[in-house]
Amino acid sequence: MNELLGLAGFALVGTITPGPNNALLLASGIRFGFGRTVPHVAGTALGMSVLILAVAAGVGALLLAVPAAGLALKVAGSVYLLVLAYRIASSRGRTGAVAARPFGVVQAAAFQLANLKGWLFAVAAVSTFRPAGLAPLTGMLAVTATCAVVILATASVWAAGGAALDGSADGGRAQRAISLALALVLAASVLLIWLR
Repeated sequence: MNELLGLAGFALVGTITPGPNNALLLASGIRFGFGRTVPHVAGTALGMSVLILAVAAGVGALLLAVPAAGLALKVAGSVYLLVLAYRIASSRGRTGAVAARPFGVVQAAAFQLANLKGWLFAVAAVSTFRPAGLAPLTGMLAVTATCAVVILATASVWAAGGAALDGSADGGRAQRAISLALALVLAASVLLIWLR
């Protein structure tokens, strides 16, 4: 139980802090409102759960053992995040170029494959917090379920925050400032990928 409480605290800090997922959830909340961003929230939790299970099953060890695979993940993730940052920076309010519709469950889940912060989170969660007293499969499922619950909550906070900002972001200047700030968060995420 102590491991899972520690994991819940780790998951809260790791998923409430700014990063690619949260910038996109905030932008979606602003652009589409909370209700239409709920599938994005669910997809984020689902994708991270699949990522945690994959890391626990050994994919994380494979990426660490094969440097070329890790490099390919970094390059693909960086390009994708920079494209999203550009689209957010160049958006113009609700009719902007970022997306005609919010991410669905599958799109948000698939985004986790390009999210290096998500990979690092999954590796840390599995390697540090899997309860030693449980069978490996049970421990892996306990870590995944704990993270999924926390991610649902923190993703909802960011989406709701975006929806709350919607009223104040209706003006051109406010919307532009928020878009630029979100784009900078995504671009900074790319920089952090290469500094690790």
